[in-house]
Formats: sequence, structure tokens, C-alpha cells
Amino acid sequence: MELARTLKTLWGRRGLVALGALVALLAALLSVYQVGLFPPSLTSRNNVFATASTEILVDTPDSAFADLANELEPLDTRASVFARFLASPAALALIAREAKLPVSAIEAQGPYDTNLPPFQQEPTAEKRSTQIIGEGALYRMRFENNPNLPIISVFAQAPSQADAITLAAAAPAALRDYIDRIQVEQETPPNRQVEIRRLGRATGGVVNEGANLQIATLVFIAVLIGWCMLLIPAQTIARGWRELRDEDERGPGGGRGDGDERPDRPEDALRARPEPERAR
Repeated sequence: MELARTLKTLWGRRGLVALGALVALLAALLSVYQVGLFPPSLTSRNNVFATASTEILVDTPDSAFADLANELEPLDTRASVFARFLASPAALALIAREAKLPVSAIEAQGPYDTNLPPFQQEPTAEKRSTQIIGEGALYRMRFENNPNLPIISVFAQAPSQADAITLAAAAPAALRDYIDRIQVEQETPPNRQVEIRRLGRATGGVVNEGANLQIATLVFIAVLIGWCMLLIPAQTIARGWRELRDEDERGPGGGRGDGDERPDRPEDALRARPEPERAR
């Protein structure tokens, strides 16, 4: 019964319901698009993102993995150092240049040492402030390193799959160019040089495809339901206001108030009319 009464009320105010649908549609569009006024523009929000990953092997020119006489421990140490270097501003500048992206749009985090106590693993106030600023970045990178292996894992996040793959692939290339340049400048002998190898091509995909449509649908439904819920109390308040106004017009005792005692029916008016005086 209540549902039928509610639907009847909404149908009687269908013009306002249609207006609410337009408001809900506008809210849904604003949830997935950014509107610019000068100049007029419509830009999609970054609700959809993609990720990609690759791995970097820190090796020797003749590959220490193929020679049992070579120890991997020095390479493990270098891989740990390189992983932390990749999260530095200097390395981000090289990665951004390689990926042809603005360095200000990239935020990176280095590896965490799991052997340290929890309070030492937590970021300092300075690092946390940098992370908070970078939480709004379009492109994000994370570097992880196993201290027992000379391998660096690279993870990249971007608005599209192509950008994520490009960003992930830029890290090995940037690190290789940087190490090669230092070795040339220092004239490091070939047998003592470090070789940066990429283990396969960067791969990735879209994480939350269709998120914009889902967000827009939820916003539209929520706003429209809220609008309709406001119409029902408005109808009740308007009806109560009219009833109160009618009571004020009738006055105390059911009359019209303001001293107006005029009868409502014609026969009452005839009875109330004074009889003419008879001629004496």
C-alpha cells in the first residue's frame, strides 16, 4: 500500500521527477569527466588504470649464471643498490626522458627491507609527505628486490595499457644507459663491468576496465533515489500547509473566521434575512 501511494505521488509530480533525472545525469557525467570552462573542455577522469611489470637482471658481461666460478653475492648487493637508486629523483628523470613523459607526473617507491623491524620499515615523515603528494600522480612505479637474487622487479601504473608498458620498459633502459655511461667515464675494464639485462618484454593490462560506466551508473541511481525521497516529504509538507491554511480560514468552531458569519447554504441565508415590518 505504501509503495502504491508513493508511486502515485511520484507520478503526480512526474515533471519534478524528470527534472531529478536530468540532475542525476549531470552528476553522473561529472563523476567520470572533468569540465573545463575556459576554454570549454570535457576530460575523462582517471578512474581506469593499467599496470605492467618487468624484471632487471644485474649480471656480468660473460654471465655469472653460466660460470660456477663466479659468485653472485656481489651482484646481489649491486641489485639492491640499483633498486633503491631507481626510486630516486635522478633516476626518475632518466626514466621520464626514456618514456617521453613529464617527470612531475611520475611517483616512485623503492624496495622495503623485510629484515628490519616494523618501526624501521615505516616511512619517515619526509618520505610520507612525498608519498602523499605523489598519490595524485598519473604514473606510479614500484621497485622490489630479493636480497638473495640479483634481480630487480619493476611495477608500473598508468592511465592506459600502452603507457604502463612503456613506463615499465623505460626503467631497464634508463638504468643500463646510466651504468654504461659511468663505466665509460671511469674506464672500467670489460671483465669488471656490470651488465644490465632485461628479463623479457614488459607485459601488462587494464585493471578495472569499465569502472567509469559503473561509477556513473551508481551515481545516477543514488542521486535519482535521493531526489525522489525529497519529493515525498515535500508533498506531505505542502498538504499539511494547505490544511493548516484552511483551518485558519474557517476560524474557531468551524466558521470562516474574522467575524464572517455568513451562512454557506441558500436556505440558511433566507432564514437569516430579517422579516419586513408590518404596516400598523
